[in-house]
Amino acid sequence: MSGISLEVAAVKYKRQSVSVVMTHVLIALLPGVIVYALFIDARVIKNIFIAVIIAALCEAAMLALRRRPVITTLKDGSIIVAAALLALSLPQSLPLWQLIVGIVVMCSLGKHVFGGLGHNPFNPAMVAYAVLIISFPQTMTQWNTELGLLDSAPIHWDALTSATPLERLDTTLQNKLFESTNTTSIDKELAADVLKQSNWTLLAFMWLLGGVYLLAVKVINWRIPVSVLATLWLAYLAYGSLSSSTVIPATMALFTGAILFGAFFIATDPVSSATSHPGKLFYGVGIGLLCFFIREFSHYPEGFAFAVLLMNMCVPLIDHTFVRNSLRTDNAKRDST
Repeated sequence: MSGISLEVAAVKYKRQSVSVVMTHVLIALLPGVIVYALFIDARVIKNIFIAVIIAALCEAAMLALRRRPVITTLKDGSIIVAAALLALSLPQSLPLWQLIVGIVVMCSLGKHVFGGLGHNPFNPAMVAYAVLIISFPQTMTQWNTELGLLDSAPIHWDALTSATPLERLDTTLQNKLFESTNTTSIDKELAADVLKQSNWTLLAFMWLLGGVYLLAVKVINWRIPVSVLATLWLAYLAYGSLSSSTVIPATMALFTGAILFGAFFIATDPVSSATSHPGKLFYGVGIGLLCFFIREFSHYPEGFAFAVLLMNMCVPLIDHTFVRNSLRTDNAKRDST
C-alpha cells in the first residue's frame, strides 16, 4: 500500500500523504488487534512486533542494495502496514523462523523484485502468504490458539484449520447432517450457536468496523469491498438453494474466514488493484467468485489470498479494457457536443 498509486490516491483523497494514509490503516486495524489479543491469542502482539522489526530491517537492506533513500522510504509507514497485515493473516502458532521467511519473501519477491515502492503488481503480503501456505501447509493450517489476555483457560482447537471457525463450523454441520434422517436439512440454529460462542465473530465485526472507518476517511473506495462481499453473499445464497449438501448460510459466510479482513484491508490495496470505478467493481466480483470456488471446491479452507493474487494478474487487462472504454465514451460525448 504505497508508492505511485498511493500518491495518486492521496491526490484524490484530499491530498493525504502516504504516511497519513498508512496511519489511517493502522488506526483501522487497532480494534481488531485489541480484540485478537484480549480474547483469542495474545501472541498476535508479539508476532506483529517481530514482523514489523524484521520487515523494517529487510526493507532497509533492500533499499541500500538498490541505492535508494532508506530513512525517507521507511518513514512513509508502508512497510509497517504490510508487515502487520501479513502477521494478522498468519496463524499465531506459526514458528518464528517461518514468520521471518514470510517477511523476507514479502519484501523481496513481493515488492523489490518488481522495482520497489508502488511498482509491485501483486499484493506483497499475499505473495508471502501464498509462498508460506504452499511451503509449510501443516503449520499454516494449524490455528491452535493460546490464552487471550482476558481468558482464564487456554483454547485448544486442535482440529481447527482456518483463520476463524470456518472449518469447525463446516465439520459441525456435516456431523449434524450425518446424524439427521433428513439429508437436505441444515440446523441453522446450531451453526449460529457455533459462531455466537466464538470470539472470532467479534473479531470479524472489528474488521468491519475498521473498514467502515477507512471508508469514512476516504482511504479506500467502497466499490471493491462491497462488490467482494455482495458477490460472495450471492454465491453462497445460490449454492445453498441448489446444493443438497450442507452449506454455510450466506450471511454467516461473510463473518467466517478472512472475508471481512480481506475485503477491506487486502483487496483495496491501491497499488495492485484496479484503478477505474467499473474496473474496481469487476475486480471485486472476481475476488468474490474465486474465493467462493476455492473455499468450496478445493482442499484449502480459505481462498482469499489466492483470489486476490489471481485478480492481481488480471488488473492490467481490467484497466486496459475499462479505462479505454471510458476514454472512448468521453471522446464520443465531446464529439457530440
